[in-house]
Amino acid sequence: MSKENNLIIQRQGALGTIILDRVSNLNALTIEMINGIRTQLKLWQHDDEIQAVLIKSNSPKAFCAGGDIRYLYDCYQNGTDDHKTYFQAEYDMLNALRSYIKPVVVLLDGYVLGGGFGLAQACHILVSSEKSRFAMPETAIGFFPDVAATHFLSRLDDIGVYLATTGDQISSSDALYLDLIDYHVPSEKFAALEQALVQTSPLTQQNIEQVIARYITHPAESDLRQNAQNISKHFAYADVSEIEQSLEQEQDTINQAWASKTLNTLQQRSPIAKHISLKLQLAGRSMSLQQCMQVERHLQDLWFDHGDIIEGVRALIVDKDKQPKWQQHNPALDQILAEII
Repeated sequence: MSKENNLIIQRQGALGTIILDRVSNLNALTIEMINGIRTQLKLWQHDDEIQAVLIKSNSPKAFCAGGDIRYLYDCYQNGTDDHKTYFQAEYDMLNALRSYIKPVVVLLDGYVLGGGFGLAQACHILVSSEKSRFAMPETAIGFFPDVAATHFLSRLDDIGVYLATTGDQISSSDALYLDLIDYHVPSEKFAALEQALVQTSPLTQQNIEQVIARYITHPAESDLRQNAQNISKHFAYADVSEIEQSLEQEQDTINQAWASKTLNTLQQRSPIAKHISLKLQLAGRSMSLQQCMQVERHLQDLWFDHGDIIEGVRALIVDKDKQPKWQQHNPALDQILAEII
């Protein structure tokens, strides 16, 4: 076992394990963690003794709460381009995971947010416990859902628009309903599942899935599934103002409380962030994964100059006054988006 860069690396039989170990920060991904994951994948790729990779967390609360946004804020404020280097490293790591020649299993137990959600989606076999909560909360800090969310959320149509613009959290039951995870296993069975994987040979994807199948249970009913038709009623519009107007005009007394709460959430989000997030979701439906990621990378490098992320991080994380002064409109971002999609 080795411990470096907030990662614990273990070899257990034919299983190579990468444990996220930045517990005090809910495993928010530093650039060292990102590069460390990619380096370890390279080391194991041609190691015949390692047949599969497992990624999990050392935190009882979170798999990963996202990227290290305070680091990105500081990089930009210090006048460096290190925030661009961070994003490129993150995307290189995600691509390495997706194309990895050996099965990659991820165990999700707690918060799976932002960059952590993207990391999980890049793995091959996703196992979640009932404790997990999933979200792409970027619009709350004046950013847009990235790490391939333009692809994986857009496949959910109107529900993807809802998740991308509001940043609302969903349960593991919801994630299973939306096919954002593959298996639901109770948290208390994770240790036994991992040990069973260690004892399995060979660790092919088929054998791994057969082992996992012995531990799965049916989760609680998905609240989102029950609300799917209502979400589509409001989030099928092509403009944020129309979505908000629809929510405001909800007449069904059963759905009014949800509509009011969702409208309040949207109205707190950065106008340009939710506007661009909506446009990305609509465009992403007809784009490949790599096209989606290329568009995101282009926007990431420009967003710190033109978007609201610096103001959002300042208000919510640095000064903590929770009073962001959002831009109402940015024609430059609309022009940039029109040129790249």
